[in-house]
Order: sequence, then structure tokens, then C-alpha cells
Amino acid sequence: MGPLRPAATAAASAGAGVRRAWEAGSGDGIERWLAAESDREPTLPRPELAYRYGITGIEIARFAEEAGAALLVVGRKPRSPGARLLVGDTADAVARRSLVPCLFVRGSFDLPVRMLVGLDGTDRGLGVLRRARAIADAIGAELEPVTVEPARRDEPAELAASAPSARSLKLMEALRGTGAPLRVRRGDVVRELLAEASAAHPTVLVVGYHRGGPPGVLEAGSVARRIAHHASCAVLTIPL
Repeated sequence: MGPLRPAATAAASAGAGVRRAWEAGSGDGIERWLAAESDREPTLPRPELAYRYGITGIEIARFAEEAGAALLVVGRKPRSPGARLLVGDTADAVARRSLVPCLFVRGSFDLPVRMLVGLDGTDRGLGVLRRARAIADAIGAELEPVTVEPARRDEPAELAASAPSARSLKLMEALRGTGAPLRVRRGDVVRELLAEASAAHPTVLVVGYHRGGPPGVLEAGSVARRIAHHASCAVLTIPL
């Protein structure tokens, strides 16, 4: 992953049915808002506004790729427990198609200072660690890696920390010299990562996210998809 670019670009996507209204001036409100935000923070790069037309989840990811973006920031609305069963929303569509990391935020959001990174010990997981570290270094955030080992009925719960598995030892070796000790939990991956996030209160929870595939039932989907919908903090997805 290359260095984060200082310039910022905001992209607005609209369906073909509202294209004429958008061209007639409906986008003026966004432009005024961006201008006002720039006036409030004159030391930050002034955002550039771009317009795309089509299916939102597709066009946002496509625009980020064409623009050479290093990070995609997308808002995520709170959802009811019933609505969380279906994941055909824009945020999920963007994460499944994006070639760059996606940061999903709810409401106001400050620059991340603590990033909790969920790792599984695979080569892909180490790729998530490298990209998360690059982002953390670029913004001066603290990296806090965590892994979840499967629970076994015939072993005490504290064994995960006292006698880590081979994959956890591999992660510890990869983290050597970074000053970021690995936290080891045991049990269901989704439940334990959300519990760690709840206890640690990080600014962002970082997970690897498999690309492709149609939206479907949340409980039958990937670990990352379920975490992204249930986490109370912002979620940064790294494409796998």
C-alpha cells in the first residue's frame, strides 16, 4: 500500500432516475457544505467534489480505484436487529467491491488514535496487519492486535493466553519489535472481537474483508460482515 495522499476527494453517486434533478442543482447543498467545512478547518486540504451516476455501491468503489485513492470513507447508519439480518446496503456493497481499505463511521468521527486489529494468523491476516500498520503510522495511531483461538471444552479458558497456538506464536513473531503485544482471546470469533472492542474502547476496529459475492443473510455471511454490522465503533475493512 502506498502512502496516504494528503488531498481529499468527496464523491457523490446518484441513480439514473435522479440525474436530471442532480444536474439541475441538487448537488449545490453538498458543495456549500464542503465549502463551509473547509472554511472551518483552513489548515486541512480542500476537498474536491466529484459526481458519478449509477448504482451507488458500484460507482463509489469504481471511482476510488480510478482516482488512485488510498482510503474510502463511508457513513454507516445504525440498524435495528431485524434490519441487520440483511446486508444488501450500500456500505456492504462498497466493502465487497473495493480494492482499497474502507472506513465505515457513524455520526461524528475524529482522527483515529487507537486501532484494534483482528488477526487470524494466516498469510492474508498478516497482510491485514501490514496495511493497518501503514495507516496507523501515517496518522500516528496506536495499533492493538488481537486474535481469537477456538475454545475447547476439555481445556481451561485461560490456556489461550498461557499456551498460545502455533498461529498465535506466528503473529507474535510478526509483531516483534513493533511495541504492539498480541492479545489472545478464546471462543466465537465474532463475539470475542466485539467483546474486546467493547472493553478496549478503540477508535477503530480493523478486520479483513473478503471481496465479491452477493448480499445475503447476515448470520450466514463472513465474520467481517457480521462484525461490521454489529460493532459500535468505526470499522476499517482491509480487502482480502
